[in-house]
Amino acid sequence: MSKPVSSRVRRTYFAHPLVEESLKFLPAALEYPTTVAFRDFLVAHLHYNSFNTRYRFAKYIANRYSNDGDMNLDLAGAVARFGDSRISREILYFEMLLAVPLLQEVAALWLAEIPEQGVERSELLTFLEARLGGRSAKEIARSAVQTFRSCGKLQVPKLALYAPIWTTPPLEAFLYVLTRLYPEPSMVRVDLFSGQQILRALLWPIPAIEGLLKEAELAGHISKISQLDQYHQFTLAGTGQDRLHVLLKSSQQGEGPT
Repeated sequence: MSKPVSSRVRRTYFAHPLVEESLKFLPAALEYPTTVAFRDFLVAHLHYNSFNTRYRFAKYIANRYSNDGDMNLDLAGAVARFGDSRISREILYFEMLLAVPLLQEVAALWLAEIPEQGVERSELLTFLEARLGGRSAKEIARSAVQTFRSCGKLQVPKLALYAPIWTTPPLEAFLYVLTRLYPEPSMVRVDLFSGQQILRALLWPIPAIEGLLKEAELAGHISKISQLDQYHQFTLAGTGQDRLHVLLKSSQQGEGPT
């Protein structure tokens, strides 16, 4: 039986993002919902010739997007619905940030702090070496950059020069993130929501949040947006699972947000 990856490993190591493979095969988790079953499916379907490589990469993907032996079916359902699109890449990136705290730290504390003109690769290595004591810094840097580029978060204007890409997400991705961050009906302060480290790691411009919240209200995912005294807050409509069901169903019917 496949052993789960410890939280310490996820906080100090990251390799083989496998973004393209994840987008291609995660919908199959709906049919193979346990970590072991999905891992075995991947071993049979990944395109690598070596069995050892297929098995190793299958474990990376299955462990990354599972919890206590069960696959993340919210993610699988979303990728199945939206295919290989910017929406799915934004959603997958969010789930990677949740699954790999080290990647979230790199995104929020290094990538999001890069000035518009960009910085050299050496600065990323310095950032990682300070946290890891030099261990695996080059490999982790390579994997992080590959992830950021695949998910549209980083550009390379010239060799070894990195610059962040701050963009407003598709509404569907924003709604998905709300379902995952707030699985229960909640009243949320806007400043606390937008100030979370994972929101900074997503590279969503803060000025865009208010407009996205208004669109979420129109889509029925937020029941009320209010400003009381100094507090600007919003109230979510129903549970995260209720809202996810509405998102996937309405998007499928072409009646939901675009």
